[in-house]
Amino acid sequence: MKKIIFSLLTATLFLLTSCKPSDEQISESVQKVLTSNTSLSPISASVKDGVVTITGEVESDAAKTLAEGSLTGIKGVKSVVNSVTVKPAGPTPEELKKMSDDALLKKVNDNFATYKVQGITATVGDSIVTLTGQIKRSELKNAMKAAMESGATKVENKMTIK
Repeated sequence: MKKIIFSLLTATLFLLTSCKPSDEQISESVQKVLTSNTSLSPISASVKDGVVTITGEVESDAAKTLAEGSLTGIKGVKSVVNSVTVKPAGPTPEELKKMSDDALLKKVNDNFATYKVQGITATVGDSIVTLTGQIKRSELKNAMKAAMESGATKVENKMTIK
């Protein structure tokens, strides 16, 4: 009787372990999931003893969470170690434009100092420099030169001659 019970337990244990997918099979399933979703394609995975470790960089926290959630349901996966990072958010197009305009304004003002231009105000919008204020005719050339050398796409002269 003991031999029969032992034989049944051994057979059951053998069946249970033989039904468990290998790390290689788990890895194949993981790769299918990761490549089926473009937001997960930058992620790499490795499997050891049923533990999946994922690395890489994705665009959002949602993609990071999706990656882990998508893999936990794969047969044979015991756990997922999520080492995926999220790309830091860069400046928006509006912020880039403002940064560019601010840098252009600084360059114009630096050029004003170089050419000793006084009493003129420069404003920048969409890489267009607008000059306002009163200026002597003899200083007009230097004011325009300072604005044009800044890298502006256009210089609007709204200055008045004193």
